[in-house]
Amino acid sequence: MTKTWRTIGKLIWLLLMFAIIIPMLYPFIYSVFGALNNRYEFGNLGSLLPIPSKLEFGNFSYAFSKTGLRPLINTVIRTTWYTGMNVFIAVLLGYVMARYNFKGKKFFFSVIICSQVIPSVMTLIPSFLMLSKIPFVGGNNWMGLGGHGLINDPMALYLPMGWGTLLWVFLFAQSMKSLPKDFEEAADIDGCGFWATILRIVMPMQKPIIAVIAANTALNTWNDWITPFMYINKIKDSTLPAYIGMLTTQLQEMSGARDYPRVFGLACVAIIPPFLIFIFLQKYIIQGIASSGVKG
Repeated sequence: MTKTWRTIGKLIWLLLMFAIIIPMLYPFIYSVFGALNNRYEFGNLGSLLPIPSKLEFGNFSYAFSKTGLRPLINTVIRTTWYTGMNVFIAVLLGYVMARYNFKGKKFFFSVIICSQVIPSVMTLIPSFLMLSKIPFVGGNNWMGLGGHGLINDPMALYLPMGWGTLLWVFLFAQSMKSLPKDFEEAADIDGCGFWATILRIVMPMQKPIIAVIAANTALNTWNDWITPFMYINKIKDSTLPAYIGMLTTQLQEMSGARDYPRVFGLACVAIIPPFLIFIFLQKYIIQGIASSGVKG
């Protein structure tokens, strides 16, 4: 009798989870079916799932066309750059913060913690004005006037802006507190310098938290559409999420048959890399989160 009730309990649990996950997956399922339509047929469908009469795979391949390929490449380059830069800064500064004592250390930690309570949306306008007023760039004089600065300049997409990097510095410093100093002292006796200790001792033993930093930075950068959308007007210099945002805004302006399937197709292609990143790094992400709790 007990076994029967356990089976019934598991069945109810599975049905409950199925009922919860369907609404979450519905937008993605709808996008896939929508991308398989052509824009004329999609406009005449009124069902919950836009099942096409004839499959159109061109909406998926559009991301690799002459127009869509450049934003995709820009997204890959930008994501790779920010991931590598954030990992480097977090490891270097986090190690120094955890192992060295210097004046202003507590103040710097306070700045990191306080910066996390500032909503990122509040920094959009100041960041925009800052980039537009950079001296001697984009036609600006020494006072930052007369030109456009880095607005509509591809370089604006690769500047180290945002408070996210400081958070990773803090988390790496906290994770270092769980690593005994004996390993570094042994490396110092063997003749390892500062950089050799970081590369040969610290980084191999801190793979989980490094994976957390890399995965989260890659996901956040890949999905970031607001930054390129604000600073870049040219499609060839923009990123894929921002390009999708541009197409979405144009849908509200176009008359006639709006090309929703193309937007669906680009969106489906855009979520593949973040999905793969999470699938392959989920073990390290869980370990990193567990090991980076506040200690000391």
